[in-house]
Amino acid sequence: MMYFQAPQPSENTGQSAPTPTQPVTQQKPANPSATAPIISQPTSIGASGPAILETIGSHIDEQVVALENELMEARFTNYGGAIQEITLKEFDKSRDDDSPYIINGNRVAPALELTGLPGLNKDTPYQLVEPSSADTVEYRALIADNLQVTRRYIIEQDTTNEKPYLIRHELEFRNLSNTTLPIGDFSLNAGTVAPSGPQDAQLLTFGYFDGEDTEFLAQGKFTGSSIPFFSSPPRDSISENRNVDWVSLKNQFFITILKPDENGVGYFAQPVPFPQGDNPNPQIGVSGSMKMDSFTLAPMDTQTFGFNYYIGPKEFDRISRVGESTGESMQFGFFGAISKLLLTMMNKFYEFTHNYGVAIILLTLAIKIVFLPINLMSSRSMKRMSKLQEPMKVVNEKFADNPSKKSQLMMELYKVNKVNPVAGCLPMIIQIPIFFGLFYMLRSAAELRLSEFMWIADLSMQEGIFTLPFKIPFMGDQFNILPFIYLVSMVVQMGMMPTPSVDNAQVKMMKYMPYVFFPIIYTFASGLVLYWTVNNLFTIGQQWMINRKKHDFEIILPPALKKAMDAPKKKKRKK
Repeated sequence: MMYFQAPQPSENTGQSAPTPTQPVTQQKPANPSATAPIISQPTSIGASGPAILETIGSHIDEQVVALENELMEARFTNYGGAIQEITLKEFDKSRDDDSPYIINGNRVAPALELTGLPGLNKDTPYQLVEPSSADTVEYRALIADNLQVTRRYIIEQDTTNEKPYLIRHELEFRNLSNTTLPIGDFSLNAGTVAPSGPQDAQLLTFGYFDGEDTEFLAQGKFTGSSIPFFSSPPRDSISENRNVDWVSLKNQFFITILKPDENGVGYFAQPVPFPQGDNPNPQIGVSGSMKMDSFTLAPMDTQTFGFNYYIGPKEFDRISRVGESTGESMQFGFFGAISKLLLTMMNKFYEFTHNYGVAIILLTLAIKIVFLPINLMSSRSMKRMSKLQEPMKVVNEKFADNPSKKSQLMMELYKVNKVNPVAGCLPMIIQIPIFFGLFYMLRSAAELRLSEFMWIADLSMQEGIFTLPFKIPFMGDQFNILPFIYLVSMVVQMGMMPTPSVDNAQVKMMKYMPYVFFPIIYTFASGLVLYWTVNNLFTIGQQWMINRKKHDFEIILPPALKKAMDAPKKKKRKK
């Protein structure tokens, strides 16, 4: 029998595919009333292994095999010979539900489902083969009496290393005939990710790495946009034939990464609606797959494909070890290097404190110490600037009609008094990369998910002390305490700063800045607001110490300025 590529989605990224219905949660066996038996590891699968199915065919009831280590449990099904779902033992489902978090529980198909070849899909019944060890499960299917397909899975048992969420998959094709078998392109499903929180509209993506660059297709790529000048229609699917080193599917805190030993030749992704009871608007998840290239099997020949499959939390140290550039799936953005450094520092502080709130405070203190020389220089410069207000006022009044002369004298005044007029803004400018680095790090790091600190139940989200009976524009309906503490600290900090100039417009702008930033920061993750609040408190303490210290500073007037100040002001000629 000749094997060929089944019809695949078009290379055109706008090509539609059938819109998925409600995700399949369990394949139905021939007998709908039968319950799929679970063969658990390591209890039921020991040296002798599970019972081998006598025959294989469409009448076989579904069987589920569970392999586990200390951190996760993987459930495999003989239908499709793939992964039903993964249970993460160390992660609660939500703030209000302490049951374990499940990946691929709501799904289009089993993870690593094999498709694209006739007779191979999620409905294909495989024979369960006796495993060689307690961390291995193996399935086998015979297609058209001439092609044997073997699927072998090995779960990582050593949870002390950096890859406890890694599953090794070996896919073997064996030609049982005396004729050559051409095998067409085939695809492996990378799983289905469902939204894990309200922020997942931006963070839920399908991504891939082509050997040079990474690209991520956000949920909005499928749902479309109605924003003027940026509008786009919704898409049933997105696909492309190209070199693919790995593919990923992720929500805010969890991720799957499929990394083959040999690169793939394309990808396919589609949105997945998840009904919400009586709510007419379903949640939108994403499913995707990687396509592998066609090949030829010589008579009685065997070809094996190897895959590493990571399915677990978005912890940078773990996922960066799966393959080249897999750490980029964190999407830390332009300031990625800073995000990685800050994440490493925070985790080091956590190892010492065992509380991420305290770790963030120590991280803030460390950053303040690093930038202390710059902050002191800025404060001294602002102090000197405040003492230069009187001569600056004279220059402004006397040379109001001569901008070039005024500018020249101002620069001379700054130079002789060793004052940098932009020094006051320098700490703020330097901290912009820190802010964005922290923002991208804190919103995606699984370490902070459901991490408690004082009254805060989850540092990765808003505090959400209680829900208001109404919504405030740009701020939502959640009541948060920490942003108000941040606002007060900002007002106090601004009041302690020396006035840098006599420019009334600048002074007013600085006074209104805390109130402008307040509604913006109100909806940020509480971990980020905690950082900025503690940073302000440290700055207040630092500025208090600086203000207490007397700085003997005598104003030096350059000769040109002194002469200009002593000269009488020229009267304007009357026309």
